[in-house]
Amino acid sequence: MSSDLVGSIGLLLLFLMMSFYFSSTETAITAAGKMKLKALENTYPDRKNSLAWLSDNIQRALTVTLVGNNIVNIASSVLATTTFTVFFGSVWGPFIAVVVMTTLVVIFCEILPKNIAMAHKEPVIYHTLPILRFFGFVLAPLISVLQSVVWFIGKIFGLKLDVQNFFVTREDLEIMVHASGESGALEEDERKMINGVISFEETRISEVMVARTDMETIPSDTTVEQASRMFLENGHSRVPVYASELDKITGVLYVKDLLGPLSDGVRDMSIEGLQRKPLFLPETVKTDEAFELMKQSRTHIAIVVDEYGGTAGLVTLEDLLEEIVGDIQDEYDDEIPDVLEERTGVYLVQGYVNLDELSETLNYGFEFDDVDTVAGMLLTLKGNFPEEGESVRYGPWQMSALEVVDHRILQVRIEFVGDGAENAGDAG
Repeated sequence: MSSDLVGSIGLLLLFLMMSFYFSSTETAITAAGKMKLKALENTYPDRKNSLAWLSDNIQRALTVTLVGNNIVNIASSVLATTTFTVFFGSVWGPFIAVVVMTTLVVIFCEILPKNIAMAHKEPVIYHTLPILRFFGFVLAPLISVLQSVVWFIGKIFGLKLDVQNFFVTREDLEIMVHASGESGALEEDERKMINGVISFEETRISEVMVARTDMETIPSDTTVEQASRMFLENGHSRVPVYASELDKITGVLYVKDLLGPLSDGVRDMSIEGLQRKPLFLPETVKTDEAFELMKQSRTHIAIVVDEYGGTAGLVTLEDLLEEIVGDIQDEYDDEIPDVLEERTGVYLVQGYVNLDELSETLNYGFEFDDVDTVAGMLLTLKGNFPEEGESVRYGPWQMSALEVVDHRILQVRIEFVGDGAENAGDAG
């Protein structure tokens, strides 16, 4: 075997190895993304400077891998064609070179390295990064020229080619959480908690508050003894105090503030002097803003007011936290589940349940433009206040009013009855 042939084969193998390197490096960087690269700076402090360079210059680094990969692939193809032509002639040589090089490049320079990089992106980035920086320095003039040409072409055709950022968006997170839940990587409770964090800043407090009609309140002329009995009955530690009517909330009474008068034997004293200054929040405030305001004011309860200044409801820190961690029940809670499955396809639903929660639980889209709750949806579909037992149809679901008190729909039975052939809203 001549020295020229040995040299050609050796050079060909070197080109193929470089192609393997560039393909694996490109895939590892793409799979990791900027946020992962930032995290790796802490994982691998000995590569911190190189990783910082990579995370700040991802677009340029990927260009280096693409240019380098194309150079070595073209060079290896030319070298293989020349070598095979010498052995097999000008007719069969190029044909054999195409078959052999296509097989080698596709399998060993594309599929194999990219699969390895996808499965082991961190070690691939760690070991290939120093070489990548070297190639980035060597190819810098060529890369600059090519990027200028691409920029000029984009300018001609009015294309924006600058990558704005490589950070994970809210939509990306939602997709990842959904996919992780389906694959089993995340438990259902974990998935709901993460979704709660993501949607926390988009939820209005009017969607999580205790409605005005469900509020436990106390008049300002109540005595300490009467207030004590009320706290014992309802199990709350704080209640709003009002003067003459519910729209005139004057403060919040804490149960611990009754301990002083009670220990001194003062039972006929009015609670008016014991109430604390209330925190008022408009019902349009988002839950994350409300959470910050309540932390700053060091209060666990806030009065929610509507656009006219009237009392719309109240919200507690527990209500806000439940948007993330789910229902929190203490020893005083004796709550009926918001959505209870009686049997397959039949659910008992509390009237205050939000339609988003219902849609997620029943895996069906219950959507109304101006309605947030199940009670509001039933009222809209019926067109008037339903009597107990009356029902309406919504797609494949039949909704029946189970408990109606003082024009309030407290509980609804929702049953899957068909494939949605009937028009939504038909009275049953």
